[in-house]
Amino acid sequence: MKHLFSNDDAISVTMEYILFSMLFITLFGLLYMSFSDVMIKGPKETVIQNEFGDIGNMMSTLVTDMYLILPENGVIESDYIIPAEVGGESYTINANLAMTDQIFELKSSSGEETSVTISGIATTIPINGTVSSSEINHRISYDSRK
Repeated sequence: MKHLFSNDDAISVTMEYILFSMLFITLFGLLYMSFSDVMIKGPKETVIQNEFGDIGNMMSTLVTDMYLILPENGVIESDYIIPAEVGGESYTINANLAMTDQIFELKSSSGEETSVTISGIATTIPINGTVSSSEINHRISYDSRK
């Protein structure tokens, strides 16, 4: 029995492999749980915020362009294209707040949101409405006869 515990020629490599494997599995498990926010969620939120800023600026430019070529007595309509998803999520563009705050509010399905100003045009032309990125057609229209 004494030779069984003192002779470790056969089990040293096996025990070393098991110990190192357990150590690395534990280490990688802890790293995955600890840094998933930093490595996955952080960049995704950054991408969503940047893309929302781009889309909001595009919408603001579109409304400004429409304001500049606005007919005195007529209708103007403009179709536009926006990405169906940002960061793998659908989103909505809400301009109902624009009558007082003059902003477009972009909000994703996970709760990320961004606001972009409309350059003060909402005081001249009341801008309101909501559109979802999952809709097929997107259109802005203005009727100066109303």
